[in-house]
Amino acid sequence: MARNSWGSTRELPSGRWQATYQGPDKQRYKAPHTFRDRLDALAWLAAVRKEIDLGAWQPPVVKKAQTKIPTVGEMVRHWLALTKPQVRDSTYRAYEEFVTARVLGNETLCAIPVDKLTPVAVAAWWQETVQAFPVSNHRNARAYHKLRAAIALAVEYGYLPTNPVAINAARTRAKSKAKELPTTAELRAILDNVPERYRLITVLCLFHGLRIGEALAVKNKNFVFDTNGASVRVEGNLVRVPNGNGGVKMAFHPPKTNAGYRTVPLLREFVPVVIWHLKTFATHPEEYATLTEAGAVVFDTSYRSVFNRAKQRAGIDKPITPHYGRNFIITRLAEAGATPREIGRILGQEDVSTIVNVYMKSREARPVELMRRVDLDD
Repeated sequence: MARNSWGSTRELPSGRWQATYQGPDKQRYKAPHTFRDRLDALAWLAAVRKEIDLGAWQPPVVKKAQTKIPTVGEMVRHWLALTKPQVRDSTYRAYEEFVTARVLGNETLCAIPVDKLTPVAVAAWWQETVQAFPVSNHRNARAYHKLRAAIALAVEYGYLPTNPVAINAARTRAKSKAKELPTTAELRAILDNVPERYRLITVLCLFHGLRIGEALAVKNKNFVFDTNGASVRVEGNLVRVPNGNGGVKMAFHPPKTNAGYRTVPLLREFVPVVIWHLKTFATHPEEYATLTEAGAVVFDTSYRSVFNRAKQRAGIDKPITPHYGRNFIITRLAEAGATPREIGRILGQEDVSTIVNVYMKSREARPVELMRRVDLDD
């Protein structure tokens, strides 16, 4: 903070700057808005000082009465508009989806002028939200955090002194249900019942830990066969984004982190599947390796439907999804002696703690195998 006896400036957590000063009435006043940088804030203070020197200054309360205070709903929409250019289309679409359903869909909350929002009103909204969406704890928490961010912006704008969106229960991340590690036989059974056109995606997801979007984005040129074996290069993912006509389309996005760019060695067992697929379906090197019969990009939702039908035909009623392949291969790599960091390089996962605490499981038979190896006579 930069301060003198008359005016001061300080940088806010958002990176913008706030300015305050002491008026002729000895009261301290805050600028009605924040500034891009400190120079802008100082320029505003200089203009106010000039008004005081010329005798043209009026207490800001007179000017504030002419300012329209936005409602909570208007503030949330304003926050969404400011956020949109800063995130990917798919990320913004996710924000918009759960904020619209849980925040903007609550007419009582959204009608409150933002300067009249109280902790009691926020608590009422939260109770209504968890009752309306009882099985969506993760999305409820995300909606809470976005509402808090929007009201934090209102605090920066000077509409209210503190942020009343403060609920400990909403901040606590709900403990996710533990996933049961699928067996190799179950995964092979699903693969055997997947249509031939989609076997490549299934192999990459279930046995090599690729995310669905990454498997869909693999191009023919990304497969390499040499004396060291076979591998696939991951360079991005396909995600659903608005198409501008009220629908959605699949768009290619590069990885969010450098760890997402990686070369994944292929298990020898599945190399023939990959070779057969490329010989049967591959066209141009720059084309996606898996396309629909009509030659269109495969939607992730369409592949999930294909996967679920294959699971039904295999007679498997466990809640196995393509993403379970990450748990499976991480656990098998750990059992083979790989360190969490080595596993992270293969899976494109920078956060080692996530690998250990979320993905890494223990096979039911593994403890028995380990105990049998113990020799107390050594």
